[in-house]
Amino acid sequence: MKGTEKKPDDFNPLHRIAVASGAGMTLLTCIGVGVYCGLKIDEYAGCSPYGLMIMSVMGGAAGLWSVIRKMLER
Repeated sequence: MKGTEKKPDDFNPLHRIAVASGAGMTLLTCIGVGVYCGLKIDEYAGCSPYGLMIMSVMGGAAGLWSVIRKMLER
């Protein structure tokens, strides 16, 4: 049964959808954590928009870095 072996190069749309969904959720989660931390920093320090802006950008950068690192592993 040599013809039934599955190659790693085979096109699997469900796997690709799962990888893309995981990347999107990772990015969204990192940005969400950044926004939450930024709001808490603004609440604690009283520097209203700056904590939110800085932490949102940092969350987005961390999310992109995580997604790129995960994609380069494959």
